Amino acid sequence: MISIVVIVYNVENYVRQCIESVLNQTYRDLEIILVVGHGTDASEEICKEYAAKDARIKLICCPAKGEADARNRGIEQVSGDYLGFVDSDDFVEPQMFERMLDNIKKYDADIAVCGRFYEYVNDTLSDTANDPVVLTASQALAVTLGHEGFYLHCWDKLYSRKIFEGLHFTPGFAVEDRIVVDRLLSKADRVVYDPTPMYHYRERYGSGSQIKSGMVRNNVEANLLMEEFIMKEHPELANEINAYMLYESITAVQNEMMCERPDRQELAQYKDKIRQLSKVKNPLVGRTLKIKTLMALYTPHLLAAYTKRHKNSVSEKLEKFP
Repeated sequence: MISIVVIVYNVENYVRQCIESVLNQTYRDLEIILVVGHGTDASEEICKEYAAKDARIKLICCPAKGEADARNRGIEQVSGDYLGFVDSDDFVEPQMFERMLDNIKKYDADIAVCGRFYEYVNDTLSDTANDPVVLTASQALAVTLGHEGFYLHCWDKLYSRKIFEGLHFTPGFAVEDRIVVDRLLSKADRVVYDPTPMYHYRERYGSGSQIKSGMVRNNVEANLLMEEFIMKEHPELANEINAYMLYESITAVQNEMMCERPDRQELAQYKDKIRQLSKVKNPLVGRTLKIKTLMALYTPHLLAAYTKRHKNSVSEKLEKFP
């Protein structure tokens, strides 16, 4: 059995498509756990409607205490041998879970990863289909740190339930998947990555579309925890985590500068981290990253202006869902 956890909160415009895409999977031995936070729209009633129609659905209605709490509630109810997640404003291809389970069995893997579609109001982009590759834990983490291939999201993966033992999401901590999925990848003997797009990720503005200083700090804290974990458990990835943290620290400066009221103390801390990281001789740090390093340290206003222009040019072509 495959257990699929879906977290639902105020997504009435999208949740029907999400649930139906899971119910219509070609792999039928499914347990679908809908964890519904009490909200202000019709999402909960829609989930109750589907639960009354299909016995494979387990419905958990609870106070909305964040994604981490909801994921933990869902995991507690899992009885399948494998576990997957689907975000309630996204949807999946009919053969997604069958294909990932086949890959796990074929390659004797603990985790299967699939490719993604990126859904916009006016366009759909996608990863490029290719043959599956089998990775060690270290190789899989290197892929995520290199900003190529797949990332530290929960939802484009199928996990053997056994590797979740001893792990849980931390309530109240933002970007909660980043500091769990890195540990799951680390525990895996083998990870199979099939870049064929199967998961439809809906690009949304959401309630957090306006960058706020605290949001930047949330990402920084998650990255620092990940850096600490990887340096301890995978010292062979020192160059990879150094380049990743340099990139992310520059991004923190960019985003803080784009806040309505940038926090000078936060900016100083992010710059100190950039100085520390840039002192390391790293063959993975190329010319572009070196230029951005100098801009972040000495001309952050220009870096923020460049970022804003780039985002505006992209948004003119690709309108996100509300």
